[in-house]
Amino acid sequence: MDSFARLLDACSRCLCRYENLVAERTVLAAVSGGTDSTALLFALARLQAEGRLPGPLHVCHIDHGVRPDSRETAQHVVDLCDRLDLPVTVRRLQFAQVRPNEDTLRQARYDALQEVAAQVSASLLITAHHADDNLETVLFRMLRGTGPRGLAGIPEARWIGHGQHRVLLVRPLLRTRRSTLENVLQKLGERPHEDSTNQDRGYARNRLRLDTIPALRKSLGIGLDVALMTVASTARAANEILEAQGLRILSQRAHHRTAWRVELDLRELDAESHPFIAEALRQAHLTLHPHGEAPLRGWIDRAMELLGKPDGKRLAGRGGLLLERTRDGLLLLDPERAGPPPDPSEGGQVFRIDGGRQRFGATEWALEAFEHPIPPLVPSPLEAGRERALLDPRTAPLPWRLRTRRPGDVFQPLGYDAPIDLRRFLQSRHLPRYDRDRLPLLVDGSDRILWIPGVEVSETARLQLNTRRCFEVQAGCS
Repeated sequence: MDSFARLLDACSRCLCRYENLVAERTVLAAVSGGTDSTALLFALARLQAEGRLPGPLHVCHIDHGVRPDSRETAQHVVDLCDRLDLPVTVRRLQFAQVRPNEDTLRQARYDALQEVAAQVSASLLITAHHADDNLETVLFRMLRGTGPRGLAGIPEARWIGHGQHRVLLVRPLLRTRRSTLENVLQKLGERPHEDSTNQDRGYARNRLRLDTIPALRKSLGIGLDVALMTVASTARAANEILEAQGLRILSQRAHHRTAWRVELDLRELDAESHPFIAEALRQAHLTLHPHGEAPLRGWIDRAMELLGKPDGKRLAGRGGLLLERTRDGLLLLDPERAGPPPDPSEGGQVFRIDGGRQRFGATEWALEAFEHPIPPLVPSPLEAGRERALLDPRTAPLPWRLRTRRPGDVFQPLGYDAPIDLRRFLQSRHLPRYDRDRLPLLVDGSDRILWIPGVEVSETARLQLNTRRCFEVQAGCS
C-alpha cells in the first residue's frame, strides 16, 4: 500500500468514528494551501469521489491578510479547488494591530471558520493538524506550564461554537507524520504554496519549531518523539479519569439546574476531591458560557479558593458568568439569560388554585396548587421535601399572589410566635444572594407571606388539628 492509499485509509477510519454525529450534512475542510492541508484536500476529494465522506465537501480558505503574498495563496487554493471541481469560500480577515499575536490569529481563524460553517450548513469541520503538530504542541505547553489536559496534546475531535451553530472539529491526520504528507504531494506532483510567516521567528511557536525542536532532536534523536508521545498518552489517560469524575459530580450533585444556571452541593467532599470539583466547574462553564468557551486556568484556581470563604462571596467569569459561594457549595450562572420575575411594584401575579402550572414571571420557577377536602397523608412532609407545602386557607384570604421580596417585608417562620425581618431570615438560611431577589413568595390577600418555596412555611398558614380544607402547593425549577 503506497503512502496516499494509507492516508486515505487513515482519514476514512477517523471520519467513520463521527459519521453518526453529522447527519449527512456538509463537510467543511480548512485549507491554507500549505503541504499539510493540500495533502488533506486531495485525500478528501478522493474519498468524496468514492462515496466515503459523510457529506458533500466544501473548502474554506482563511486569508489572514498579514503578509504581502496572502492574496496569491488564496488564489492558489481557489485554482486548486477549480481543478478538483470543489466549491470554495475565501474569507479575508482584518486586524486592528499591524502584527497580531498567535492567539489573536488563531481565535480569528476559528471564528471565521465557524461563520462559514453556518453559512454552508456544515456540521463537520476538518483541519490538517498532524503528528508533528501534536508533538510540538505538547512540548510548547510543557514549557509554558500546563496540566493533564494540556499535556494530552491536540484532541482528535471536539465541538466548537454553541447552540445551533455548533460544529464538530475533527483532525484525521494526527497520527500521520509531516514527512508522509510531503511524500504524498511529491508523488502527486503537487507544489504547495507555503505560508512565509511560518519562517518568522518573531512568533514563539515558530522559534520552537525551527530552532528548539531540531536542536533537541539532534541531541536526543528519536528519544524526543518517544518521550513526548509517552507524556501525551499518560496525560490523556489521566484526563479521561478527571473528566469522568467531574461529570459524575455534575450529574449527582447538581440541583436547581437550568439552561443558564447550575448549583453544586459539595458537602462531605474533602480536599482530595478538589481536582474533580475543578473539572466539574470547567464542564459547567463550557455548558453555560454563551459561546461555549472554557474558563481560564486562573479563573478555576480563584473559583476553588471560594470553597475556603464564607457564603455570599462572588467571582466574575468570562462571558458575563457569575460564580457564588453558597452554604452547601457553588452556584454558577449566566445572569443575562435569567428571565426577570414579575414587577413587585405591581403586586406580583395572581396565583390560581387548581389552575395548572404557572411560571413565575420569566424566571426558572414554576408553581401549581391543588385543593384537598382533607389534608393528604402521603407523602409525608419529610418525604415530599421543601418544594411542597400544605397550607390551611382559613386564615389566609384570597386572592393569593406570587411576588418577590420588598423592603420592610416580615415573615413568621414555622414555630415562631411573631414575625421577623425577612431579609435577616433569608440570610440565616444561607440562601444564595443571587436567589433572594428572584425567589417567589406566596402571599395571601392581606399580603402576608404564607410560604417561601424551598425554604419555610409560615406559622400563620400551617395545618392545624382541626384543618378540614387544605391547599397543596408545589414548586420547581426548570
